[in-house]
Amino acid sequence: MKYPRTPPDEPETERITRRPRVPVTVLAPDYQQTDLLHRFAADGDNFVIASDETLASAGLLGLIRVGRAAVIAPDVTSRTPGCECCQVRVDLVDAIRHAVLRRSAPRRLIMVVDRATANGRDRACDDDPASDVVTCIHTIQADSEIERLTRLDGLAVEVDARSASTRLACELRLWSEQTEAALAIADRIVVTGARQLTTSARTAVTHELRMVNRIGRISLDNPTETGVDDLVDLDAWHRAPQCGVGSPRASSSRSERRTPAIDTVVLTRHGLLDPDATDAWLDRVVAAAPARLLRFQAALRVSTHEHRVCVRGSRSVMRSQSERDPAAMSPLEPRTDGDSVVVLIGRELDRHSLSERFASIEATL
Repeated sequence: MKYPRTPPDEPETERITRRPRVPVTVLAPDYQQTDLLHRFAADGDNFVIASDETLASAGLLGLIRVGRAAVIAPDVTSRTPGCECCQVRVDLVDAIRHAVLRRSAPRRLIMVVDRATANGRDRACDDDPASDVVTCIHTIQADSEIERLTRLDGLAVEVDARSASTRLACELRLWSEQTEAALAIADRIVVTGARQLTTSARTAVTHELRMVNRIGRISLDNPTETGVDDLVDLDAWHRAPQCGVGSPRASSSRSERRTPAIDTVVLTRHGLLDPDATDAWLDRVVAAAPARLLRFQAALRVSTHEHRVCVRGSRSVMRSQSERDPAAMSPLEPRTDGDSVVVLIGRELDRHSLSERFASIEATL
């Protein structure tokens, strides 16, 4: 597959009538927490996609009657039987298509990833693919029609400060495997109830979150500092990756024993990369371990005449576009040449091999 990748060609009539892509913000609230969902629902520009249990617990079933919400029931399927990296939520595909193709399309979609419960009991399941945030992210990018109708804007994950602090103090496991994956790829982490903690407890929780997440912003919940405007219109999955955060190191042996199972690998290169060699490297990265690759984001300089190409994806899917929209550029606007940067987030990533192979990509003089 030649570089860069683009969605499949559309029929001419479909291209002419193509609607503007609606941004999708994915929200992963903490179990039984509704405060953040209420903030999103208060904005009349937002259309909420969630389960009926979530809407009912938040007192938001009225949104359905006024056409501002759609109900989903998790339906997970695998396009290749038994393949984890091919799992998609077909209920989300149907709900997004229905919401966007209405006569009056919403300005923004808020997709709520519910924590699944076991047999209807009042406790969360940590291994149900229906509540896996990575599966939902992968679904939005894997379906070609949804990719044409929407654009993944950002992922906001909520953490309950008191629960995290208590588990940290008791030296218990802080996050389930699914929760840690969601935190690792989140663009915004909202720590609710942080003001009720002591300064040292807030610092400890923030440190643990930064051990997992190196790309997003951690917000200690304060109405005067964190509003919905800080969680939407991020365009976080289409631009160059934010990787300015250093890799934190635990200062105590107790923290070292909680080394995250998910790693973030940041690679950089100066100069112009050969497009074909870069394309081949991307193919190898995805083919090596798609189920373990939770998020891939890069800005690659492969041409002297154009801006860098931004590539993003999850698991086995990758999409690309120019760092700047050519239609929005002025002919007099100078071109900026940045270094190529790649951020990979996943489980059991071979940092040395990835770095070595990226450094071996042929350069174009």
